[in-house]
Amino acid sequence: MLEKAAGIKGTSQSGAREMFKSLGKFKQLPDYLQVWPAHGAGSACGKALGAIPTTTVGYEKMFNWAMAYTDEETFVKALLDGQPEPPKYFAVMKRVNKEGPALLKDLSAVPEITSIEQVKDLQGKEQIVDTRTSREFAEGHIKGTINIPFNKAFTNWAGWLIDYTRPVYFITNPAEVNELLEALRSVGIDNAAGFMDRDKILASGAFSLESYAEITPPEIAKLVDDGFVHVLDVRNLTEWQEGHIPNSQHIMLGTLPERLDEIRRDCPILVQCHSGARSAIGASILQANGGFKQVLSLSGGIVQWQKDGLAMTTSCSGL
Repeated sequence: MLEKAAGIKGTSQSGAREMFKSLGKFKQLPDYLQVWPAHGAGSACGKALGAIPTTTVGYEKMFNWAMAYTDEETFVKALLDGQPEPPKYFAVMKRVNKEGPALLKDLSAVPEITSIEQVKDLQGKEQIVDTRTSREFAEGHIKGTINIPFNKAFTNWAGWLIDYTRPVYFITNPAEVNELLEALRSVGIDNAAGFMDRDKILASGAFSLESYAEITPPEIAKLVDDGFVHVLDVRNLTEWQEGHIPNSQHIMLGTLPERLDEIRRDCPILVQCHSGARSAIGASILQANGGFKQVLSLSGGIVQWQKDGLAMTTSCSGL
């Protein structure tokens, strides 16, 4: 199916060529035939997906960017240009689509963990996700936890960063647990093993909390220029190629846990993204894995950096 804009996230050369052949068949269909897309605008499953819920073959022939291409090589280049990295949960989705998902009635109930000793036993052994806002997390959090705020981007980053093969625990708002579980299951994460009341657990005084600083571009620019602070850019590759801080290192956020060994540990690390949301998650990953001298998050991200008139480059020296 065309899905309103030919393209599957992470499409390969061979996949793009198959898409071109599919478009050729699509063009032979009658104009009046209705098309009901499987995905909507903003989905990670396609490139430039339209926002209208239904369409027709004729409408797509007239207005879909992909229909303008008649040469296969030109189409393949256009389709693959700027394709962001495919989320890890895409591979899980392929398996689930083939084998079928776990039935809700067969999933174990997710209990609240109230024992401080049990939480301490989990700390450092199991994956624990704190779903508070990045600002709340930055001000104080339990060592070893990572931060994925429960907002509209939650399922995307949960699918990237949560290990599907291991139990996962959450520090969250109990009133949001059912909604949280629904979001997790929408991307095939069925291994939630327990949750902790964020207010009770953090107010218990039983844990020594960690924090990290959110710092503005003017406050940190000179230290970056002088090489005393290492910049880690966690945006997508296409964003980085369009412009980044000189001498910054690029590691896309979703791949960060597997690439920690590539990052310097002898100086403070300034994590940076577009506006500050992804850098906050990245800062939590660095802190949770330890070994980093000092972790900072760039407030306002590259957007604020540019507004403040600070240096940018498109060279690849930071790779």
